[in-house]
Amino acid sequence: MAKTGRRNKTKFVLHKELIILVVILIAMIVTTICLTIPSGQEKQLEEFNNAITAYNNANSTQYTLLTEENVIKKAELKNISSIIEDSKGSEEEPKYSYIVYGSFQHAEIAQYISFIDQEARRREIEVVYLYSSEKVDQQEDKEDEEFVADIENDEKLFNADVLEGVDEVDLLDAPALFVYKNGELVFNSTTIEEDGSYSWELIINKAFSNL
Repeated sequence: MAKTGRRNKTKFVLHKELIILVVILIAMIVTTICLTIPSGQEKQLEEFNNAITAYNNANSTQYTLLTEENVIKKAELKNISSIIEDSKGSEEEPKYSYIVYGSFQHAEIAQYISFIDQEARRREIEVVYLYSSEKVDQQEDKEDEEFVADIENDEKLFNADVLEGVDEVDLLDAPALFVYKNGELVFNSTTIEEDGSYSWELIINKAFSNL
């Protein structure tokens, strides 16, 4: 009987060790799978860099790709109002939101998105939003009544609180860079670009300066 007890105990220990080994193997497999699945941020970086690469290939340019440390974040139209709302601070401690509007088919976006990112990080800006709409690439439809109505509807979000002396956002005029301070539009790059005296480097520096 004593020998049988030892055998049962040995079997139990082996059975327990086998379960632990299986659990460890499963955990390792799950961890490996999770590590190989790209995060949302990684997918977005790949999307942006693929777009820049496609532009470079199509136009024989060598515009710089974004790095993993970039602060560029894609924004949907439905998020614009909350982005602007999040910029509401106080006069003593103002908050800002930065929105780049345009498509990677625009030379300025493909060329300067990396520079925008570098300047933003240099100034410790946590995020710059990129709002790109199909409307940007479908300007041939701008005379269509339905298209114009859609654009006007979109613009209402951007122009909810426009300060005196600041031109309203015109989504038919792209690319552009908009800055909101405490929830109010304070900078519209198309305004200063019209006179031809501002390059995109100067536009970016002005947008990121203390307005």
